Amino acid sequence: MRYIRKKQPDLQRAAPAEECARCGRELYPGNPCWRFWGRTLCEDCVVPWLLRELATHRGRAGEVEP
Repeated sequence: MRYIRKKQPDLQRAAPAEECARCGRELYPGNPCWRFWGRTLCEDCVVPWLLRELATHRGRAGEVEP
């Protein structure tokens, strides 16, 4: 019986699957990313972007009316 070894894909040669819309970072298959309104964001950009988007809803404790 002959054993045929399966080749594992070389992750260093993989082509980027997408690009972060904010910083331009290349996102490879398996990298975590978030998609909002047609934009793809990497994990480093998602929190600052969300805070900027939600800035119009920002208030201070005790100043916000229910």
